[in-house]
Amino acid sequence: MILLSALSLIACNKQSELVTIMRIDNVDWQKAPVASGAVLHVTVLAEAKSSPIQRIVISSEDVEYKNKDVLDSTLAWPLKNVNMSWYYALPYYQDTTKVVLTARSFDGSGNMMSYSITMLVTPGEEKLRTLDNMTLYSAASVGKSAFSLETLQPVYLNKDSATVAFYDVLDKTLQAPSCIWHSESGLLFSRTEGFNFSEASVQSLENVWPNLMKTSTIKDLKADDVLLIGKGDKAIGAIKILQIIDEQGTDMDRYIFSLKIRPN
Repeated sequence: MILLSALSLIACNKQSELVTIMRIDNVDWQKAPVASGAVLHVTVLAEAKSSPIQRIVISSEDVEYKNKDVLDSTLAWPLKNVNMSWYYALPYYQDTTKVVLTARSFDGSGNMMSYSITMLVTPGEEKLRTLDNMTLYSAASVGKSAFSLETLQPVYLNKDSATVAFYDVLDKTLQAPSCIWHSESGLLFSRTEGFNFSEASVQSLENVWPNLMKTSTIKDLKADDVLLIGKGDKAIGAIKILQIIDEQGTDMDRYIFSLKIRPN
């Protein structure tokens, strides 16, 4: 068997009950640093001598994100020979960082064998997804006056307003958009001046967000406003209002905005 022939390469005793080998075959991590955000094709080969393999865990360790399990897979049907293929997107690092990926396999007899790969990862900034020229209708209109972060699309506001990210607030005294957005889902807004919307990244959001005043209701919206949005201490994205359109009557009153949102 290929795994048994590789025992000497991983310095295991020839009588070992369990063998584990991990490979990354789509980047040359042994000869050059790997870019932040790179998607690694990881294969784990595990072979048990007697008791079937029940679980495979892959962990990542570095100074920025510490030690965490990035995959924990319990086999529905334990096997003595496992060839597992998996794609892992590296996080984004602020500096060149040593990252250790470790695969551990466990058999039914309590044996565990691990295999580690150590690579250098270069710094990089995580990109935000950009959605331009989104249209949110006013609450007094006939259009979609709420926004969903699940679909990243405007939606109609239903009876349970907590199911949407935010919505336009109805003001029956006005024949114009209220220019007030509110969230009952835990989303917070912050208006910020000087934030570079066009060059926004996850890192620039995270650098600014902790120092801002935040609210679940944002008022006095106007064209060119830049709003940061987030939940708790986590920044989610940025909104730039391009236009607020007040048509005759209220049926077609609307907001036009661009959204930069961090990947899930």
